[in-house]
Amino acid sequence: MTRRFSAYPNVRIVRGVLPDVLAETAPDKISFMHMDLNSPRASVACLEVLFDRMIPGGMIIFDDYGWYAYRREKELADVFVAARGYQILELPTGQGLLLKR
Repeated sequence: MTRRFSAYPNVRIVRGVLPDVLAETAPDKISFMHMDLNSPRASVACLEVLFDRMIPGGMIIFDDYGWYAYRREKELADVFVAARGYQILELPTGQGLLLKR
């Protein structure tokens, strides 16, 4: 996998267990994040580490937000963002979109 991205100096492959590896490896400022973990607990745990690093105007895409099979992930994401005064917009693609203020 690392060979595939070796031509891109701005790409770094990080191995580890989420969310533990994020505290040390994630950038301090994030403008775009695509959440596609298919695990409700892991998604919320990653949001706990990364959400405050999102800059104003930053976007989070929740990949399977509108799909019934992933409803528990949606429910937990909704609770997490609502506690911070946000809502996730469900897109026609089944994804969710959050814009950080």
